[in-house]
Amino acid sequence: MTSQPLYHIPKGSILILDGRELRVSVREKSGYAVECKETRECFTLPTGRVETAIRKRDCEVIKPADAEKRKALLEYTGGIERVEQLPKKTQRLVQGRLALVLAQDELRAEGVKLTQRSMSKSGMHRRALLERAKRIAPDCRFLEILRGGEIEEGLSVPQGRGLVGYRDVYYRFDKNPVVLATRNHKKGRREGRLVPWQERFIDYVLNRWQDPRKPKLGNVFKLAEKVFDRSPREIAQAANFPSITTIRTRARAISEVVSSIGRGGKRHAVNLKGAGSTDVLALRFGEYFQTDQYLLSIFSSGDGVVRAKMIDPKTAPQELADNEIRRCWLHLVIDVATREVLGWIISETADADHTKALLRMATRDKTKEKVRYGCKQEPVPPVRLGLSVADNGTATRNSGVYASQLGMGMTVMTARAYQPMDKQIVERVFGTLQWDVLNFRPGYTGSRPGELTGYDPKSAAEISHDDLYGTITRYFIDEYPFRPHRGTGMHGMTPRQKREEALKKYGAIDPPSQRDRCLHLGAKVRATTSSEGVRAFNIPFNSTELQRFVDLP
Repeated sequence: MTSQPLYHIPKGSILILDGRELRVSVREKSGYAVECKETRECFTLPTGRVETAIRKRDCEVIKPADAEKRKALLEYTGGIERVEQLPKKTQRLVQGRLALVLAQDELRAEGVKLTQRSMSKSGMHRRALLERAKRIAPDCRFLEILRGGEIEEGLSVPQGRGLVGYRDVYYRFDKNPVVLATRNHKKGRREGRLVPWQERFIDYVLNRWQDPRKPKLGNVFKLAEKVFDRSPREIAQAANFPSITTIRTRARAISEVVSSIGRGGKRHAVNLKGAGSTDVLALRFGEYFQTDQYLLSIFSSGDGVVRAKMIDPKTAPQELADNEIRRCWLHLVIDVATREVLGWIISETADADHTKALLRMATRDKTKEKVRYGCKQEPVPPVRLGLSVADNGTATRNSGVYASQLGMGMTVMTARAYQPMDKQIVERVFGTLQWDVLNFRPGYTGSRPGELTGYDPKSAAEISHDDLYGTITRYFIDEYPFRPHRGTGMHGMTPRQKREEALKKYGAIDPPSQRDRCLHLGAKVRATTSSEGVRAFNIPFNSTELQRFVDLP
């Protein structure tokens, strides 16, 4: 049994569905026969599909009469449908002309007989019309006022014929103010200046310019002139190739998204032009965290003293000396729900040992850093970590780190390669640290090679590694947690306020297990017991329980 259609969709209606404009050709028993205006593809949409889309507000139905009106409007305005699409200067012009039209309506409603002659400069009703329009739109100066011997610039008001024309076109297009704008953009030459083979040559050049090897447009143009084939008839139509200026103009008109895909590759285009995420990824404190490593854009030395010496490349060791000027790696772990930085360390390299040290810092108290570096605020408390997200770097993607995380009861998830949106929260912190802290310290290298053309960062390095770590520590304890954050789900709160809200709404956090920390995150060493105990990492230890363990068979 065929059900009756719920909505009245007459023949010729336009369905805006799935980003396409579909014209309804006929209503059939099984659905609606439609034609895509862009691809000219014909197919049938089931009635239930259309009605469901309308209920979910995913489908817009434009009746034939409305479609014809819209077509006429776009043809009259040159593709402009709303006032907001116009430049600011043109919007102000539309505002003034609309006030003139409304002033005519008010005077007519009061019984004033307006004619073209009476609204002209010598007419009896012109000043009354301008005063009424001034009252409607005070910002528009319709009357020229003498001030200091100069005439104040006002809106140019046409004669009565032009005023009547404003009103007629305004009502002809159902009171859409956009038709009151000037149509200068529709003036000029309508037919194309280039013949078909010249248009084909431009496409030929631009298609070869959109190459991941990023060739220069001028070089591609010169080579294309030598290899592009033309028939005798085409040469007779136009002997010259289009100029490089014309091709550059066409290249600038290409969408940035298209250029990013063509010259940068699809993966780069997704990272550069792809839409961001508006999902709230976590709610509880410690539930979900991200970790990453960043080579700090600053040079520092072991003792803060600049020194230089000659070395032999053949005999120089690979390890860096304590006082050698170098850039350090910053390892960082951040809580996603509150944006609290849970741990931070600097190191010479990015490896698994420092990742474990970072996790140990996140699960322990940081009062030691507060006292050592003179912080004024309370540091973030230790927390039992839940879901871990990291990239494919060697510092995080290895068996040792994974085993430690799984032993601590964490869930491990690896971010996709070359997809910064998978862990954009921790990536953003590095940029904030660079511009708020490192940019003002001696030895800053810049955000990219060659950015600082008049500054030598190596010779300007004055701070030691410990001074650098102290600066970062004070920033993450005293400043960063108390700055308003505009990220998704933060609503302008500071990380410290967000942490208090998370604890209040979603409950207290689970305390970290000290036994699991020692077993899975602690450094391991082989030692031999004696009657005096054991010495590990040059630290002596002895107890009754240890001696009983040694005496066991």
